[in-house]
Amino acid sequence: MPIRRLLRWTLPPLALFALAGWLASTPLAQRAQPTAAPQSAGMVPATGPAAQPPRAAGLDRLSSVQKLVAQKNAEAGQQAEEFVHAGWHIDNAPPPDPKLLALDPSLLKGREAELRQQIATTTASGDQAANLAKIARDAQEAATQVAAVEALGRIRTDEAQQELTDLLHTLPDGTLARREVAPLLRPADLSDPRAAKLALLLDDSALNAVEHKQIAFTLSLVALRDRSQLPAAVLDQLSPAARSLLARTTSLARLDRSNP
Repeated sequence: MPIRRLLRWTLPPLALFALAGWLASTPLAQRAQPTAAPQSAGMVPATGPAAQPPRAAGLDRLSSVQKLVAQKNAEAGQQAEEFVHAGWHIDNAPPPDPKLLALDPSLLKGREAELRQQIATTTASGDQAANLAKIARDAQEAATQVAAVEALGRIRTDEAQQELTDLLHTLPDGTLARREVAPLLRPADLSDPRAAKLALLLDDSALNAVEHKQIAFTLSLVALRDRSQLPAAVLDQLSPAARSLLARTTSLARLDRSNP
């Protein structure tokens, strides 16, 4: 029989016999391929022999945070020392008094100086206009009255302007606070309803001559600024003396603008 044919019929059986012998002699545990342990979602497998259990890792993080807090506290303490060394000091001041913040007129009894300081150092809001007007009327000290009137002038709302107009009739003539009122009456323009109210004050006998001139001059300045004039319906309600005063103050204002 040829060699090739002999090998064809003898090698396959021998190979099968050798494989069967290896399977029989090799333990099943050695033939199994190593597989990775199942992981839960969010878990990171430990790498290397130095991996720490979760509790140890948590303690390390806590220690790091504690060290960072201690470092920041030390830095803050150093800043505080530098602050004191520079001559400053930290006071444990009480919280602000709500009544003082609200400009409560009841503080005029016993705490007028504090109330005046608060008015002079803050910008009042529109809803405090009524309180300021009451303070201007009821304060015992002229400085407090003046501070309240000036604060009303800074608000620039219709409510504040109305309170100022009313003060012209309630504050005694000749007082320091009364003298501050008329120059603070400012309409946005001559079509503003407040401008009409101001014009009618030119014939109000409760106002003195200086206040009449101050109001007329304000109206004249607005007219020149906007190149406008009071509505005819308003002018028709004015007396000849009031219209004449407006004409004079307008001439003065025009002269003043032409000669800076």
